[in-house]
Amino acid sequence: MTRVAFVLGLVAVAVAACLSQPAAAGDAARPLKRVTLQLNWKHQFQFAGYYAAIEKGYFRAEGLEVRVREVEHGEEPVDAVLAGRAEFGIGASELALRRGRGDPIVVLAVILQHSPLVLIARGEGVQSVHELVGKRLMLMPHETELYAYLRREGIAPGRFVELPHSFDAADLVSGRVDALSGYSTDEPFVLRRSKVAFSMFSPRASGIDFYGDSLFTTERTARSDPRGVAAFRRAALRGWRYALDHPGELADLILAKYSTRHAREHLLYEAAEVRRLARPDLVEIGHVNPGRWRHVADVYAELGMLPAGADLRGFIHDPTEAPDLGWLYRSLAASVVTALLVALYAWRTRRFNRKLRQEMGRRLAIESELRRANERLEGQLAENSVLQKRLEEQVIRDSLTGLYNRRYLDEMLERELPRAQRHGYPVSVALVDIDNFKRINDTWGHQAGDAFLSAVAARLADAVRAGDLVCRWGGEEFVLVLPNMALADAVQRAEGLREFIRDMRVRFGEFELKSTVSVGVASYPGGGLGPAELLKAADEALYRAKREGRDRVRRAADAPVRSSAARLELVRPREAE
Repeated sequence: MTRVAFVLGLVAVAVAACLSQPAAAGDAARPLKRVTLQLNWKHQFQFAGYYAAIEKGYFRAEGLEVRVREVEHGEEPVDAVLAGRAEFGIGASELALRRGRGDPIVVLAVILQHSPLVLIARGEGVQSVHELVGKRLMLMPHETELYAYLRREGIAPGRFVELPHSFDAADLVSGRVDALSGYSTDEPFVLRRSKVAFSMFSPRASGIDFYGDSLFTTERTARSDPRGVAAFRRAALRGWRYALDHPGELADLILAKYSTRHAREHLLYEAAEVRRLARPDLVEIGHVNPGRWRHVADVYAELGMLPAGADLRGFIHDPTEAPDLGWLYRSLAASVVTALLVALYAWRTRRFNRKLRQEMGRRLAIESELRRANERLEGQLAENSVLQKRLEEQVIRDSLTGLYNRRYLDEMLERELPRAQRHGYPVSVALVDIDNFKRINDTWGHQAGDAFLSAVAARLADAVRAGDLVCRWGGEEFVLVLPNMALADAVQRAEGLREFIRDMRVRFGEFELKSTVSVGVASYPGGGLGPAELLKAADEALYRAKREGRDRVRRAADAPVRSSAARLELVRPREAE
């Protein structure tokens, strides 16, 4: 009986040892899986995160060997991935459009929280995108964001001459084309270095603030290889974090291994712009907001490019992986088998008693690890809640100045004016426009313009009362909503702000920036006047201030009162300076 017990004890130990081995013990020796990443342009800093993941071995550590494929002339990156020429690809807001039309696309991660796509017009005299009507434009078919921008501005296809894109800014300089699409991270550097005058228009001016570069795959790949997709995403995001923190090193890597199209200075300019659009200080690299993709699809539906309520189910990949608990089950099985055998023969040998104590210790360690995992999960949920609140705040905040945006202004006026009518108090609105702002951008660059906009925004925010509201209306225009303030008092307040900003100096590098503002003021009379009419009245007064020489305040023109409200004549839209 003693011999049988000894043999069974040996069997128990062997079984426990075999069952407790991780299933992936030979993973380190497995061959690398080869996959292809389809870019949506040529090699440059725009894709630095993927180069970093290759160079630093992040993909290899996940069992992947990644080949990076440039886009071919006339090729659509989405079509290349759908056709199987690559497993992963880089796209932008057109991904929502293609998914809404039925293409099986799955978004894995968002790299750029704001799109760099802009329209660049020849010469600095182009004041408005409407001046491009009837002109020659170069656009790419997949740049659907720009088509949406033109449609929202009332410029439908057919109202301009569309030419195939040559990807050469020289065509803009020579006058072969009047405007072309480009990236704010790229073409402006070339044009400024060439001392070429140009005007740049962003879809964000019309409220179209879409995502930029996003990593995607197909439904088939996501279903057939979820672990491989998760591994690619992890390594890519790790590479992006490294690239944004080491721009100089990545610029040298691109020049050495990928492309010499751009000089190192050009790559570093692109790196700074990429970081500004990615906003890693506010949002985790790769974060995807389903509500924002829904908004992208709704804008396309609004402009007739998608059916209303287009189905986006399955469009956004869930990056959370189910934990591999196989090792846990195997360990528990080993514990159970060993515990039973040790309990049966414990009275014969102290050796089996020691084995039992060891196995119990292992179980306690597993339970402790599970508790720590639960604590980590609870911490992650708390972080996600904070991130959600930040993202909700971003929807109603201007990303540059931190002021409320035009969407929030519209919602606030819809609530405030009926309340003013019920309680019988006035509401004044001041529309503030920075004079000759385009000259600041063209002379010192958009970063200088952003610095001056931020300084003006801070001054306006400091100058209002607790119940007032300051919004960035778009471009270089701001709106002040002043509840319970009559028109005369609002004009006096606007004069003080105008004088302060006129004397204000903003330090930018070795230079001091200065400008003046023009202000139009209108007041809600207490009945029958809606938000749109009130803003148009202030806009008319502002236009009059501009027309009379700028650096002044003008109030809305008096008019006969009908139905307890002043009649307001609509004026033509003012051209952007």
